[in-house]
Amino acid sequence: MQSIVPHLQVLGLSEEEIEIYLLVLTTGTMTVLHIARNSHIPRTTVYLLIDSLIDKQLLQIKMKGKKKYYVATEPNRLIEIIREQQSNLEKAHRELNRELPKLEALYCAKHNKPKIRYYEGEKQVRKIYEETLNADEIYVQCMTQQARAVMGAYLDAYFSRVIRRMIHTKEIVSDSKEDKEYQAEYATERNQIICIPSKYNYETDYMIYNDNVAFITYKEGIPVGVVIEDKEIAAFERSRFLLIWESFAA
Repeated sequence: MQSIVPHLQVLGLSEEEIEIYLLVLTTGTMTVLHIARNSHIPRTTVYLLIDSLIDKQLLQIKMKGKKKYYVATEPNRLIEIIREQQSNLEKAHRELNRELPKLEALYCAKHNKPKIRYYEGEKQVRKIYEETLNADEIYVQCMTQQARAVMGAYLDAYFSRVIRRMIHTKEIVSDSKEDKEYQAEYATERNQIICIPSKYNYETDYMIYNDNVAFITYKEGIPVGVVIEDKEIAAFERSRFLLIWESFAA
């Protein structure tokens, strides 16, 4: 029977609980006195251990007249405990996954580390754009050809919301025919747009807003986004953006 002890310990049973459980299982019906005598565990401790095993549904009470006896439940109960633990672990895993971003934010804030978030798919990447709507100012470089092909309808609605919220923007686009038409239609004093040569085209768009820098690229038509949240990094990228802006806006 000793070979089963490590497996029972994995289930969370103490050595004394295992000793009593196996004793009752192999002996049959036992009183507290019999259990204490055969296990050499103090009777007061035996009572506590029995209560714990009853809570785990590994022991049951059996009355004979006015006398109380204890019997072990069927060993299949051990498998049920494993299933219950698996279910609880899966639930805890789901809950922790949901709360993990908050914990990571607390960790990064305490250790002065940048917070990095990943997004994949149009639905997820839209969350980045939605987040920018809380900023007073957005810097954008959008020179990929796939952005409008994949998210065109959403981007049109998004830009309309930017205008309605009176958010200041600076946007760098390419000098393609389509982007020049876009500049002519949407550029205002509040929402400024400049075109730069297509030779500087990148297959990654990026936005700077508040303390965030977002990079968005397209893998086989699927948008993928990475957001770095860090005050110093955002300030650096903002300075670099303005350097490009001032070089071509003149």
